[in-house]
Parts: sequence; structure tokens; C-alpha cells
Amino acid sequence: MSLKSFMDDAYKGRTRAKRLETRRGEMVFSLEDLAERVGTKPSRSDVEALVPGDQMLLMQLLAQEPKKSHQLLWGYLSGIAADASPVPLKLAARDYAGLELRHGTLILDGTGHHLGERMSGGKIVVQGSAGDYLGQEMSGGGIIAQGCRDYALRNMRGGFAVLRGGARNYLGVGNYGGRIVLRGSCGERAGWLMRGGSLRIAGDADDYLGLLMSGGKIVVRGRAGKRAGWRRKGGTIRAAGYGPEAADGVLGLD
Repeated sequence: MSLKSFMDDAYKGRTRAKRLETRRGEMVFSLEDLAERVGTKPSRSDVEALVPGDQMLLMQLLAQEPKKSHQLLWGYLSGIAADASPVPLKLAARDYAGLELRHGTLILDGTGHHLGERMSGGKIVVQGSAGDYLGQEMSGGGIIAQGCRDYALRNMRGGFAVLRGGARNYLGVGNYGGRIVLRGSCGERAGWLMRGGSLRIAGDADDYLGLLMSGGKIVVRGRAGKRAGWRRKGGTIRAAGYGPEAADGVLGLD
């Protein structure tokens, strides 16, 4: 469902209110007004306390272009709106879209950073390539995107991600769990400090694959660059081929 359709359905022909009433009897006029009450770095519960799960109220705020200082607020609102929507909600892929998403579905159009950060459930479909920090610290749910830039799925604890194209550097850094499937190739230090979970790469991986990893599983259908598994303490790495200085215990594919 598009943003316009969602808003039209929420209003059901009524005149759109100029003010947003909260359950505390206060008024929220804009993202700036909301920021004055909760600050620019609130928790999701702080935002929910002032903006209840009312589609009409949420969509009026989401229709505004957030300033840089209000991006976290907008991100929380996008997750709250998606959780409340009975159908997939389509929004622009602004920074922090789907922040702490719990069980809704977001379809994001364009490129943004920190998409799906700290999500614990639900689903995000990015219609294009995401920016940096895609799905950072996610613990559940799923993300599908064409590709991504740096630090995607960093400190991932659960859930899954499918990247149809390529990824840049530092994919899956510090992961404790979850599943990542990359259908293209990735840059250097994928799986760096990986502690658990799985990372499957259909293409090639650049240098320092699995650097300092202590758990989890990495499978590369193509070749890994130099020093794959360097200073690895645990976990498994398998690839079709390796560059120079691969660590002991790094295996070839059957």
C-alpha cells in the first residue's frame, strides 16, 4: 500500500486534522514538536507514549521530510506505522526506516542508511540497493534488498537477510546469529569477528574473510582473497579457492 493510499484509507473521507492529539491530551504538530518532548535520541517507548498506534496520526508525521536531527524519530514512526498496518506499507527509504520494526512489513523505495536497524520481527523489502548499516543489530525478521554498502548486518543476532546483488566491505561483522545469503560478491573483511550464524556468498569474497572469527559458518562458492580465516579462533570457512596466506583449517568446497 502506498503512503497516499494508506492515508486516504485512514481518514476514510474525513477532513484531515491540522493537529495531532495524543493520548495524554497534548498536541503534536510536527516532527519538531515531537522532538521537543522526547528529544532527538529517544527510545521507541518514548515515542509511543506520545504518538499512539493511530494510523491517521502516524501518517501525518511520516509525510513530513525529516531534518537530520529528526531521522531517528522518523525511523521509529515508520516501524510503529508498519506494525499497525494490516497490509504492507510502502515508504521512501529514508535513513532509519523500519527502526526497531517488530512484526509489520515495509516496502522501501530508494536508498537509505540504517534501514531495519534493531528490528526484531517483520519484513523489509528494499526496492533497490541499501546504503550503509543495513539491518544493524537485527535480532529477528527478514530483509530482502538488491545490494548494500558497508557494515551491512553488523552485530546481527537473528533473522535472515537475502541480498540479490553485491555488498561492499564489512558484511556480517561481529554477528552472533542469523542467516545471510549474498547472491553476488562482497568486499573485504566479511565475517570479521563473527561469533555465530551463517554467511553464504555465491560470488567471491575479498581479503580477510572471517578475520578473527570465533564461531559460525561461512561458505563462499567463488574465491576468497588473501588471509582468509586469519587469526580465526573457531567456526568454519569453506570456499572454492583462496588467495595467499589462508589460515590453517580453512577448507575447500567439496
